[in-house]
Amino acid sequence: MSDIGYSTEYEVYLTRSNGVQIVTNELSLKILRQMRVREISPSEISSDLNVSKSTIQANIAKLQRIGIVNQELRVGDARSAVYRVVAALIFTSDTDVKWQMYARSASIDRIMRSGRCTNREDLSLYGVSLTESGLNIVQGLFNVGKALTKGEGGIQWMRHALNTIKKQSARYGIKATMDTTAGLKLKFVSDHDDDISDVPLVVVPMLGAMAAHSKSIMGYNLAQDLSLKVTEEGRKVEMFIPKFIGQDYDPEPFDSSADSYRVEEPFAIYSIGGKATLFTNPTMMGILDNLSNSDYSLNDLEEVMGIPKPTIYASLMKLSGLGAVEIDPNSGSPKKYRLLADPILYIMGSGRANHDRLDEIVARFQNGAIDYYSAVISYAMESLDCMHFHFDKMFVRSGRYTAVKVLEKKPDYAPQAFVDLACQMVSLPDASFVETYLPIVINVTLSKKTLWESWPGDFVMGFTMEGLSRLLGDDYRITVVVYREGRAEPMIVMKS
Repeated sequence: MSDIGYSTEYEVYLTRSNGVQIVTNELSLKILRQMRVREISPSEISSDLNVSKSTIQANIAKLQRIGIVNQELRVGDARSAVYRVVAALIFTSDTDVKWQMYARSASIDRIMRSGRCTNREDLSLYGVSLTESGLNIVQGLFNVGKALTKGEGGIQWMRHALNTIKKQSARYGIKATMDTTAGLKLKFVSDHDDDISDVPLVVVPMLGAMAAHSKSIMGYNLAQDLSLKVTEEGRKVEMFIPKFIGQDYDPEPFDSSADSYRVEEPFAIYSIGGKATLFTNPTMMGILDNLSNSDYSLNDLEEVMGIPKPTIYASLMKLSGLGAVEIDPNSGSPKKYRLLADPILYIMGSGRANHDRLDEIVARFQNGAIDYYSAVISYAMESLDCMHFHFDKMFVRSGRYTAVKVLEKKPDYAPQAFVDLACQMVSLPDASFVETYLPIVINVTLSKKTLWESWPGDFVMGFTMEGLSRLLGDDYRITVVVYREGRAEPMIVMKS
C-alpha cells in the first residue's frame, strides 16, 4: 500500500492460500490486466509496456509470492515460463459508469408496475449501489458464477441455461443473440423499448459460469476479462469475453480454504465524488467511521479515538484535500467536521470462513432448492461475510438512493402509501409490514430459507428515511425490526 494510507487505483483479490491481497502498484495493475487475457512471459510484457525486463520480473515475483499469479514452465517453447492469474478478483476501482445511470431506474419501473420487488431486482439494486459509487463488482460477480457452477451439477445447469437463454429472455420482452466465433458475445435488445440496463448485473454471474466451463462447452478457454456496453438509453446491452490466448491448459476450479478468507490488513472503501477510494491508514479509517455516525469536532475525535490531536488533525487535512470531509460552516464553535464521502465497506478483524454455508448454497442452487438470483446474492454476501466485510452502511445508502429515484418518477406519493411501498421492496420469501404508522414501526421477517441478514432491513430503513424526509420536509423517527421466521426475539432493531 502507499505510504499515505489511501489509493484511488486498486484491485482486491481472494487468493488460494494467502488470504485477501490488495494491489495498488500501477505497473502491477497493468501486468495483471494483460495476464487476464493471455498467458505471457516477462519479455513480452517488457516489450508491450516498454519497461525493463528486470523491473517486470520483480513485480511478477511479488505477485507470485502473494498468490495472485502462477508460473508455468514451458517445454519446446521459446518462452521458458509463462504466467497466469490464479486468484479471484473481488473488487477493482476501474469501472465504467455510463450504463449504471439507467439500471436502478429499470428495476424501479418493474417494481412499481408489478407492486413487488423480486430477487432479480434485489440483485440489480444491490449491484448498482456499489457500481455507481465507483466500485467495480463485475469481476466479483463473474467469479461468483464460477463458484456456483463447479462440479458436474454446475456443468449440467450451465448447459441447460445456454439452451434456454433465448426463451428466458423472451419472457421479459428481450431478444437475445449469442456469437461464439471469436469469444463469447451476447447481445440483448428490448422488443418493447423498455430499459433493460440492469441486465449486466443479472447476466454477469452466468457469464462467469460459462467462462469456467468454456473449454468443455465451446472447445476453448475464455479470458478473465469482460467488457460491456449499454446504448440506446438502456434498450440495448452488449457483453463480450474474448478468447484466452494460450489454450493448452485445463482451468482449475477455485476451491477456497480457510486461509483464503484471511485478512491481514484492515481496510475501508469510501466513495468520493463517485470514485471508490481505498483507505488503509488506521487514523483515517477511524475518522471516517466516526463521522459516518455523527459530526465531530477535533476535540470530540480526540476523545472518542484516544489519539493525539495533532495526529488526527494531520489526517483530517489529508481527508479534506481529498474531498472526503469538510468543516460544517454552521456548526458554531468549536467547528465540527462532517462526512462528504459515502461509506461502501469496511473490514475489522479477521474473517470467519464458514465453508459449510458456502457449500450449502452451491448444493441448494444445483439441486433447484433456490433460484439463480437468490444463489448469486447469497453466495456473494456469505463470501464477503467470511472475509469480515461490512456493508451495512452501504445498504442504507442504497435504500436512500432508490427512494430518490422513486420520487423523481412519482413526486406526489402520499406518505402512508410510500411507507407501504417500502414494505413491497422486500422480495419473497421474505416479508415486511407496517406495525404502526405513528410512530413508524416496520417489521421485516426473513424466511428460514433466506441466507442473508442485513440487506432487507437496512434497505427498508434507508428507503423510508429518505422518502419521508423529502415528502414531509422533516426527519421522522423510524424503527425497523428484523426477525427470523419462527423466532420470537428480533435479530436486529434499527432506529433512525
